[in-house]
Amino acid sequence: MASFSKMGVWPVGYFRSYSSWLLRNRREVAARIATINAETARIGQVIVTYRRTKDAEGNTKATEERVGFNVTKNSSLERLLRAYVAGGGNPMDISPFMYPDGTEVLEEKDDGTLIVSERYPYGGIIAPRSVDTNDPVPKAGERTGYEQFYGGMPRHSGYAPARQGGRLDRGIYDSNTVVRSMHQMRSWANQTIRERLQDIEWRIIKLCDLREQLDRERDDVLMQAFGGALTGVSSFDEERFTPSLRVQNLIQDMYEILYEKDEDGLVSSFTPRQDLAFLRFTFDDTGDEMLRDSMG
Repeated sequence: MASFSKMGVWPVGYFRSYSSWLLRNRREVAARIATINAETARIGQVIVTYRRTKDAEGNTKATEERVGFNVTKNSSLERLLRAYVAGGGNPMDISPFMYPDGTEVLEEKDDGTLIVSERYPYGGIIAPRSVDTNDPVPKAGERTGYEQFYGGMPRHSGYAPARQGGRLDRGIYDSNTVVRSMHQMRSWANQTIRERLQDIEWRIIKLCDLREQLDRERDDVLMQAFGGALTGVSSFDEERFTPSLRVQNLIQDMYEILYEKDEDGLVSSFTPRQDLAFLRFTFDDTGDEMLRDSMG
């Protein structure tokens, strides 16, 4: 059986081996964070600037109009974008390059509503919208649902059905002729399009996705696991993260459930509790398991 494969049911000694391995390997966290920092610096970041307007309530809203574009100097993304532009591509066509954490809360009103300042349209999140079809009075800038049903449609101009009057069945027009004509126009240049534009676009998006994953690992996963306890994750925001879900706290809680405590109420001998059978998810080790340090 593969290592660390037991999750819901396991012998009591398994958890001791499991937790011991995790705690020993905490020493790698600082080096891991340093590696993430170096990798994100190498990848770089793409920032698109959107035109912003203010509404009557004081919110700064970002429109979909792109007015600027920049990328980290001497980064992998810069080199890819240079090659892309040299091939005739427009970098603003690759992706919206929006980040949800770019929205800043300026004020909270007495009624609980927020005054916000957006750097990216729709708060940096493109998601399906909800529409109340029974509401005859439209809100400012919103549809009622009595015209075209917008429910489930992303709030972004890049989603064509929202601009076509709904999700259209291709059978209502001669789509085969349109597709055939479009294909014939570009058939002679398909390889060039793929090499100069599409392949580079794919690599740019994959690098941006990788950076996002690395940022989340450093700022969310490792912070929740060891924040305030290890070098590199010394700060810990208790409003954002839950102290009881830090790794050492979870392990200690499980120790107190599984093992006998001494007179001071501390787990010291790793002797299984006498009422272990009542826990249902764990049980005593066999003689073989007690002789080996098994995590399988």
